[in-house]
Amino acid sequence: MVRVTIKGGVWRNTEDEILKAAVMKYGKNQWSRIASLLHRKSAKQCKARWFEWLDPSIKKTEWSREEDEKLLHMAKLMPTQWRTIAPIVGRTAAQCLERYEYLLDKAQKKAFEGGEEDHEDPRKLKPGEIDPNPETKPARPDPIDMDEDELEMLSEARARLANTQGKKAKRKARERQLEEARRLAALQKRRELKAAGIELRRFGKKKREVEYNREIPFEKKPLAGFYDTENEKFNKEDFKFVQKKENLEQKNKDFKKRKDNKDKEDKTPFSELLENSQEPSRKRSKLVLPAPQISDFELEEVVKLGLANEQIRQQAVENNSQVTGSLIGDYQITPDISKLRTPALPAGQDSILLESQNLLALQLADTPLKGGENVPLNETNIGATPSQVKLQTPNTMFQTPYRTPHGEIIATPSRTPGANTGAALSVRDNLSINPEEGFNAMETKNKKKEFLNELKKGLSQLPAPKNDYEIVLPDEDMNEKEQHVETNGQIEDQADIEKREEEALRAKLEEEMKHKSQSVQRNLPRPTDINHNILRPADLAQPLNDYQKAEEMIKEEMLLMLHFDALKNPSLNQCGYGNNSKKSISQMKTMNGEKHVSYLKENGYDEFSLDELEEAREIMKKEIPIVKKIMGHGELNDEAYQQVWEECYGQVLYVPNSNRFTRASVTSRKDKIESCEKKLEVNRFHMSNQAKKAGKLEQKLKITLGGYQSRAQILLKSLQDVYNELESRQVELGTFEKIRELELEAIPRRLEVLKEECERQAQREKELQKKFGDLILERDSLKND
Repeated sequence: MVRVTIKGGVWRNTEDEILKAAVMKYGKNQWSRIASLLHRKSAKQCKARWFEWLDPSIKKTEWSREEDEKLLHMAKLMPTQWRTIAPIVGRTAAQCLERYEYLLDKAQKKAFEGGEEDHEDPRKLKPGEIDPNPETKPARPDPIDMDEDELEMLSEARARLANTQGKKAKRKARERQLEEARRLAALQKRRELKAAGIELRRFGKKKREVEYNREIPFEKKPLAGFYDTENEKFNKEDFKFVQKKENLEQKNKDFKKRKDNKDKEDKTPFSELLENSQEPSRKRSKLVLPAPQISDFELEEVVKLGLANEQIRQQAVENNSQVTGSLIGDYQITPDISKLRTPALPAGQDSILLESQNLLALQLADTPLKGGENVPLNETNIGATPSQVKLQTPNTMFQTPYRTPHGEIIATPSRTPGANTGAALSVRDNLSINPEEGFNAMETKNKKKEFLNELKKGLSQLPAPKNDYEIVLPDEDMNEKEQHVETNGQIEDQADIEKREEEALRAKLEEEMKHKSQSVQRNLPRPTDINHNILRPADLAQPLNDYQKAEEMIKEEMLLMLHFDALKNPSLNQCGYGNNSKKSISQMKTMNGEKHVSYLKENGYDEFSLDELEEAREIMKKEIPIVKKIMGHGELNDEAYQQVWEECYGQVLYVPNSNRFTRASVTSRKDKIESCEKKLEVNRFHMSNQAKKAGKLEQKLKITLGGYQSRAQILLKSLQDVYNELESRQVELGTFEKIRELELEAIPRRLEVLKEECERQAQREKELQKKFGDLILERDSLKND
């Protein structure tokens, strides 16, 4: 039976060294050639071993807290994408996956065991289990006695890697050299076995010879049945193990030699020992201390404050000021500061463990299609850039000492209550801020009564209330959210909440739009520069009549509305878009805004409610028929309006030199030509812009509708084929219907013809039968005669 070798298994140190040397020679692309040097490994396993373990860029140190936080954050953003997460974290994909599973198992085990942390690795292999990923584990040491296959693999790899030319002649010579080495090794082995008394036959065994693999040479089989074993019993004798003199002398020599070496080492200076030592000196790492809690500047400020307080207290003592002395205490030196223990650091939660529990809860959560509340998660500060946790030792300088309640001793805790020694923390309560403690229950009760009496006395001295109240209404959003919570205990879906908020915002915008002017509501064009010359000058000689006064009031209100709309709801041309001015858009907005604000402040602008606007609209509707009747105006159709508009528009002409519109009747021929050229230029500009927009829209529609158009062409073609087939089928149907009609008409005639032929055939058959009978009678008569 042919022996089958399954490649794989644990990597050995020899295989790792061969793989390193092969990668140095062949590179990181020729894995099949590299795998040919390793008889027990495939190309895929060699590649995985290099990129998961042997690559010098792989980081194999312990995982830091920052790396764990970054790993958990990236696993939440990109689940199961370990090849993408690995370069971000700075580890391999296998290391990231293994660490992620370890953190999840650790969090799950801690949650189930009630918070007891187990430092054992949950992913550690148990005895008897096979490692599924041996490429990510350290190499196994080489055995002292290697088998022939490994030695042959080493020699072949050494020979192949030594060849840097790669020529065929050298390869053939190397193969001949290997073959000669195998022959000499086999010859040496046979000679050694022959010297030991073992003969090896190079050829097949002959008949009637012993086969040592199956038979036992010179075997004597015992007789069948029971036999006596008395002679096999062991006779115990009293052996005397007498030590020989040579053994004792050797032991004494060894002891004396060790003693001399020890004395010699004691007398040797330490510097010589360092020079003779072959062990490499270990580089000491940099001492990393936590950041100081206070800076030198803050410490100087504290000292200055203490000195200032001491100076004020001394001045009060010198001046015999009792009021100032009662308000200033002696806080110069902290008493008994040497007896204080360094307070423990504030206990914090493990953010890595909390994030692992969050990921585990998200994996075990139900589908979001069921609705309901989301999975409750722990709050952590883990992000793409992990926060640096700086451990700081608490500073006792900023802590005001307080009284120790009930005579409690501040000391290091011990196992027995009586082990605490030392005095209580000294009291620094010169201003009587802290309450007195440490007395019995009766005194405590009396103190409480005194405190209540003092409180009542102080409250009685308060001024009379003014009974002024302020009512603060809650936010509408909070009320709406509370109103929309269903009574059956179910929480409203987030999509419904967003939809309702969007509808409320849309309704609010529509309500605000109703307060704006019709030009803003209809998005009509508005002038960039407002012309104030439409108003009549105030110093006119002739007084204005009522009609002219009303017209002036309408013009003033129109100018106010134009300024207000330009300030609150400016159009694109009013903001400066599409203008060739060198000023920026922000500068244009600022200048125009200041101009509009100043005009509105001078004249004032009144905003009206919807009811007032509706009332004015009703008044206008009632007034329009009356004015029509008085002025004799009839109904104006679209054609008449278009004609009047064209006549009025034809009388206005834009003059580029003066940059304004004027009447065409008062302009010169040159101005008319320049106006037409300007109009042509503007039209060409608009045409080019519209052509660009149309081209972009056409390209966009071609991309969007290209698939639909091709699909429509296919469907049209198939529809045309179906229509053609339908026409052919209709022609065939008409043909067959005509044939059916003809057949129905021809069937009776055919039946009559067939009936006539049948009757004629039957008549002829009767005649022939009769003739046949006559002939038989005639024959019989002739026979009788």
